[in-house]
Amino acid sequence: MSIGKYLTNAGVLGSVFSAFGAAKQAQQMPRDWRRFLIWGVWAAGLALAIASAAKQQQDEEYAESLHLSAREEKAAAKARRKRRTSA
Repeated sequence: MSIGKYLTNAGVLGSVFSAFGAAKQAQQMPRDWRRFLIWGVWAAGLALAIASAAKQQQDEEYAESLHLSAREEKAAAKARRKRRTSA
């Protein structure tokens, strides 16, 4: 797996850059459990963005297989109609 697909993914980039906003917000807060909550939410968002980038190729392959399957089904239906009209 190449790291390039993660570095160029908009979701991952946005999540990484949002760390600056989370740091700024956490800096202005009192030092209690809410600060950990902010960083926990940020980490969860980063994890989801990374998982999304990892699954992107599989999603594209699945969409392509659905498209091919739909085309094959359409061709089969056309062939059935053609056989009915010629018989």
